[in-house]
Amino acid sequence: MMKLRTLTASLLISTCLAGHTMAQESSALDTEIAAIDSQITEVDATIARYDGGLIRMLAESRREALLLLRTIVEARQAAEAAGASIEVTVPAVEPNPERAEQLLGEMAAQQQRVEAAEQEAASAGGLIQAVALSRVETEKLTLAQLQMAYLQARYGIAFPVTPQVAAPTTPSQGASSPAATADGDEVTAALPWADPDYPNIDYSLAPFEQAHNEGDRISGWWVIDEERAAIDDSPSVVAINYSAYDARSFSGITALLAQCREGETSIVFVQDDFLMSAIRRNSFDINYRIDDAPAQSTRWNELTNNKGAGLFGSSSEGFLRNLYDAEAFFIRLTDGNGRRYDAEFDLAGIQEAIEAVAGACGWSTLDLSRDDYRAIQTMLNAGGFDAGTPDGVWGNGSRNAMRAFQEQNGLAPTGAPDRATLEALGIQASD
Repeated sequence: MMKLRTLTASLLISTCLAGHTMAQESSALDTEIAAIDSQITEVDATIARYDGGLIRMLAESRREALLLLRTIVEARQAAEAAGASIEVTVPAVEPNPERAEQLLGEMAAQQQRVEAAEQEAASAGGLIQAVALSRVETEKLTLAQLQMAYLQARYGIAFPVTPQVAAPTTPSQGASSPAATADGDEVTAALPWADPDYPNIDYSLAPFEQAHNEGDRISGWWVIDEERAAIDDSPSVVAINYSAYDARSFSGITALLAQCREGETSIVFVQDDFLMSAIRRNSFDINYRIDDAPAQSTRWNELTNNKGAGLFGSSSEGFLRNLYDAEAFFIRLTDGNGRRYDAEFDLAGIQEAIEAVAGACGWSTLDLSRDDYRAIQTMLNAGGFDAGTPDGVWGNGSRNAMRAFQEQNGLAPTGAPDRATLEALGIQASD
């Protein structure tokens, strides 16, 4: 990211304004300065909310751009008011009214992108909100850059430096993408949040840094957020796969979510456009493919924000079991207008993500039969952990007995017969 130097008011700038009186220009520049001051006040408030991380970094860059903008406009205004001649110390720029009008249109379109990003951030939560907020700052920084170009075209003000923000590398969908650096994987691996098991993943992407700052776990392409539900303090886990993340998207993110909320499991496909609902239906056609297996067709429920679809409850548990050992997942959503939305996800790190979700919602990532559950209950009883009559039904008594066993053996007390727990019981876990 390029750092900008604040320029003093004595900076000499280029070319005088043609076709405007000094009074007219001074009045127009007063308006420009007032607008810039308003933006500086807003960005100062944003910076004050964050101790560090991507959002603060983007906001600080925007503030420097605005300060540069204000200083040069002030210098131009002072020179005109004093009737001083303006020396050319940077390349001269002639006013270009036609270009200025074009840039006004671009600024209006960019303002719409800012507002769309702000609306998305306001309606989102958790990690998705964090990514949305970073997008808000990116869009606002772009708007500040357009502002510079507009003032240059309208008034002939030359800016010696144009602030730039390096866009995060966008990974190829469905494949691990190395960081674009001279030292290759070594730079990515040096990031404190990088998962050393997956050195080919570009961990410089914004969601990973934000996750690190929020204290979330990172496994391969997955960010795992573990909290407690506000309503009942039950464990809540949201695991988000960012392998289809595109920093250039103006509409939002494309992601795959596996989650446990208030005891319910779900898998959700979020994409970056608003979907047209199907008439008299609240679901979308879904085609998917896991690795090289034949494609399957099904229907998933549409999300209330009209930006994706999900599978909920026990059916999502079975779906996640099918993904547990997979490497790639392709999904196609068809909305009510017949438009198709495709995404391909690299599932690296998925096992840790699914185990976290399954543990929070109390189910096993293994496809266990009733006889399997009966055998587990028998072993718990034999070890002095009262699971009740071995009937193959995994109820509260079985969960409590399993939690007691897990706590005694230093395992996460999920109450679910997960793979680590079955291994501790001496049962060879296999799918």
